[in-house]
Amino acid sequence: MRISLTITATLCLWLSGCQSHAAQHAHTAPDESLTNTYWKLLTVNDNPVVATNNVREAHVVLHIDSTRLAGSTGCNTLSGRYQHTGQQLTFHPIATTKMACPTAQMRSEQAMLSALQHTKRWEISGSRLELTNAHGEPLAVLEAVHLY
Repeated sequence: MRISLTITATLCLWLSGCQSHAAQHAHTAPDESLTNTYWKLLTVNDNPVVATNNVREAHVVLHIDSTRLAGSTGCNTLSGRYQHTGQQLTFHPIATTKMACPTAQMRSEQAMLSALQHTKRWEISGSRLELTNAHGEPLAVLEAVHLY
C-alpha cells in the first residue's frame, strides 16, 4: 500500500512538473530574425509612432543580400546599408525621397532617421527589436510584422 502511494505521489509530482515546464515554453515566443524581417516602428525616443491614414507605416527591412536597408519613414521611402556583427549594428548613409508631408510626420521622420544614425546596438526579445546608442540608451522599438 505504501509503495503504490509513493509511486502515485511521485508520478503526480513528475507530471505536474512536466506540465509547468511545457506551459512556460508555450507562452515564450521565439525571437524573430534581425534580417529579412519587416520591422514596424512603434516608438522613437520613448514617443509612440502613430500611422496616419492613407500613408505607409514607418518600417525597416534589413535585407541579408548585400546588407541592404529598405523601408519607409511614414512619409518618405528610405534605403541604405547596414553593418552588423554580434550585437553591434550601424546604419551607413541613409537616403530618403524628399516628399513634403504634414509637420507631425516630418518630425517623426527626423526622429526615426536620427535614431537609425545613432544606433550602435540591437536586441530582440520575442517579436520586439530595440535599437540603442553607444551608451545603451534606447532609441527606437520596432515590432516584427508577418506579411503572409
